[in-house]
Amino acid sequence: MRQGRGAANRWLRWLAAAGVVSLLAGCGFKGAYSLPLPGGAATGKTYTVTAYFHDVQDLVPQAAVRVNDVAVGDVSGISVDTTRGDPHVNMAKVSLKLKQSVVLPRNAVATLEQTTLLGEKFVALSQPTNTPSQGRLANGDVVNATSELPSVEQVFGLLSQVLNGGDIGDLQTINVEVSKALAGRESAARDALAQLDTFVGGLDNQKQQIVRAIDALGRFSTVLAHQNGTIATALTDLGPGLSVLADERAQFTKLLTDLSRFGKVATHVINASKSQTIAGLRDLQPILGHLAAAGANLPHALEIALTYPFPRDSSQASPGDYTNFGFTLDLGPLLCAVLAGQTPAQIQNSLGPLESLIVGLLTGGTDHCQKPGTVTSPVSTPAHHAASSGHAGAAATTPSTPTPAASPTSSPLARLLNGLLGGHS
Repeated sequence: MRQGRGAANRWLRWLAAAGVVSLLAGCGFKGAYSLPLPGGAATGKTYTVTAYFHDVQDLVPQAAVRVNDVAVGDVSGISVDTTRGDPHVNMAKVSLKLKQSVVLPRNAVATLEQTTLLGEKFVALSQPTNTPSQGRLANGDVVNATSELPSVEQVFGLLSQVLNGGDIGDLQTINVEVSKALAGRESAARDALAQLDTFVGGLDNQKQQIVRAIDALGRFSTVLAHQNGTIATALTDLGPGLSVLADERAQFTKLLTDLSRFGKVATHVINASKSQTIAGLRDLQPILGHLAAAGANLPHALEIALTYPFPRDSSQASPGDYTNFGFTLDLGPLLCAVLAGQTPAQIQNSLGPLESLIVGLLTGGTDHCQKPGTVTSPVSTPAHHAASSGHAGAAATTPSTPTPAASPTSSPLARLLNGLLGGHS
């Protein structure tokens, strides 16, 4: 009885094990990766985002997800995806489970990092560097991912290449030769380095000016590039002009020689007349001072002079076709000046009786032409020249020679008066 019960239990256990195996096989059992792993930072409420890498190297599920070196989540899964990018290049689809409290922009960046050279790999999330932040990262979003982390094999391969076939062996030779070159010249080398540092500092201080000069040179080069045709034409036409200048070299030389001689003469004249020129300018100074003192009166006077004897507003005062005006012409001073030095008898003989009478009427009598302080006048008597004799106090007078009478028609004034008054010629 007991044996029957034991066999039945064994059959039940085998059937249960077979059911479990078949269930695991149907669910895609993948060994230890299919079992839940303990630990991790993504505890409590979480949300999941996806990142696509070209190469995740030895990144494994349950690896850390960090923001600013702080663990904020875990890698929940890694799979191959051929639907993104080039169909011939497989992409690694990495699912990242983050804490609900993690706040990142929607365009955050995911990079593959590692703790040390031989340490574990992890995924780092960071703010975008070249673009402004946009939105907020939420469940189901896809973040931009980069994977430029060199593998351990690449690092050791490069190190082996440097140590075995690189130029490290030449460093000793370089060091020895530099030491030989600087032996005894340490102070000069130090001074050269100090001067070089000062020079570089000066260049750095003048950086803006140098940039402006380079920009101006660029603009100048652009202008020259646009004027290539004009410059080529000028250079082509410059040859015949230079030939003409070469042919006329003797004349230019003579011209420059004469110009030099003229300069010497002009310098001599200027030096000789310097005092007279200064005196003339000094005498001219009062005149210029009076002109400056006249100020605005001089232009007004010139305006009146252009319309003399009519005022400037005469056209407004008489808006009709004509204007009645009267004036007085005094010919006395003019006639006295013309007839100066002649007696009334000479004036009568020169002009005639009628004209002499008219002249007397115009001048108010020829006696009025005599003015105090004058030497001669139309009515002055013949001059007597006094000559000293050999005895003191004795004086002899000699009568002047009478002036011959002029013909009535010999004087222009007589002819003018005769023409105006209808007299005889």
